[in-house]
Amino acid sequence: MLKKCAGIAAGVLLVLAGLAWAHKAHEDAHYFDNYAPEAPLNAVLLGTEEFGKDTPEKGHAITGFTFEGFQGEKVPGLISLPLKKTAGKLPVVIFLHGIGQSKSFLRQITAPFNQCGFAFVSFDQYMQGERKLPKNSPILGFLKAFQVRPAKTVNETRRLVDYLLTRPDIDPQRIYLVGASYGAVMGSTVLAKDKRIRAGVLSYGGGEFSKLLDSYANHIGLAVLFHLIDGKNINPEKPPLPKLTALQEAIVWPFLRTIVGTARYFASAADPIRYVDKIAPTPVYFQNGRFDVMVPAAAGQALQDAAGEPKKVTWYDSDHVGINLENTKQVLTDGLRWLLEQDDSFRGPEEKVKELPLFEMSKV
Repeated sequence: MLKKCAGIAAGVLLVLAGLAWAHKAHEDAHYFDNYAPEAPLNAVLLGTEEFGKDTPEKGHAITGFTFEGFQGEKVPGLISLPLKKTAGKLPVVIFLHGIGQSKSFLRQITAPFNQCGFAFVSFDQYMQGERKLPKNSPILGFLKAFQVRPAKTVNETRRLVDYLLTRPDIDPQRIYLVGASYGAVMGSTVLAKDKRIRAGVLSYGGGEFSKLLDSYANHIGLAVLFHLIDGKNINPEKPPLPKLTALQEAIVWPFLRTIVGTARYFASAADPIRYVDKIAPTPVYFQNGRFDVMVPAAAGQALQDAAGEPKKVTWYDSDHVGINLENTKQVLTDGLRWLLEQDDSFRGPEEKVKELPLFEMSKV
């Protein structure tokens, strides 16, 4: 009798495990299904600010707007247009900001893009800017938000493309993308899924979650969490970071492996390594740092290797983009130069950029 009960119990467990696996496989297969191009955009233009009116060839205007994402969720954005008027429609660059930034970062970097004839647009990703969760949200609410943020970011970028195609001042054949850090991670999937985007720059992104999450910043974070080191004055964006001892690493390592394994299971559908090969034949430019403590070089290399042609790759002897001001300016300049190369065939002689404008932000 006992043997029979054990057999029944084992059979039930196998059935439940099979059902759980099937449910997970179904959820993963439909993770990005919430893009609905037929849904109304209900775009609303808000106020406009003008900058550099005395020198229109260098000036730009920034307009706030909203559009609707999945199930009518309002997505706030900013679009920056050059003040210098042109006879034709404008090429546009979609900027996907980093995990802790917001659409307002557009204000720091838009001017050189506008001076080169591009419109420049960004939106608040879920959990950032005007879409931050309330501070008193339960931990499960934050975990759920982190789980759905990648799908929202990818699908809302595609809805932004839908919106741009309704604007009479935007050239539908000249839509480009620049993603930075988390924006590059998600931007690679956007480029794979939406062929209306002509080309993309992926700055300091990576793939393969087992490599992506194994960053030195995460090692440090766990060491602080376990009170192995004092985290009072530690900021991954303000190096140098302390060097963990072998004993501290031995304590941190098993917990990081657990986190990586859990993330790989629950968030595997968002891993860009699954989609990056589908970017081809869209041209893509990868930029990565050899000494990046936030996006390990191994994760950047994995994403680059999995992508098809045409692709360009630049490695910088740097930490993460945004940590060093001069490196950040160089990365932006290289990206802008490459975008101009992609857009060159659309430009008449009078629209060619003879000298790249400088990125003059004073901080990152």
